[in-house]
Amino acid sequence: MIIRVVGDLVTVRGLGFIGIPGAVVESADEARDSIQKFLEDEETGLVLVAQSVADELGNEFDDYKLRRNLPLVMNIPDSKGEGEEAENIHEMIRKALGVKL
Repeated sequence: MIIRVVGDLVTVRGLGFIGIPGAVVESADEARDSIQKFLEDEETGLVLVAQSVADELGNEFDDYKLRRNLPLVMNIPDSKGEGEEAENIHEMIRKALGVKL
């Protein structure tokens, strides 16, 4: 099961350093396309979306999060410091996938 990330350059590159591939996006349209691509990939189990991107998508992002099948979609803090604290993210990943980061 692969974890993917969608977000700004710093967030995607930062997570890329620990082996999490992703897509750098600069607009809501690019984010939609990237998220949809990852949702269609059978190997993807979790799609992490930078908070600033989630904010741009608005209610549409909530629809992604509320899906009841894999891959899971969740927002994470981004390079701008927006979002939940990293400790909470690690705990959510552990609970959802049984993977400790």
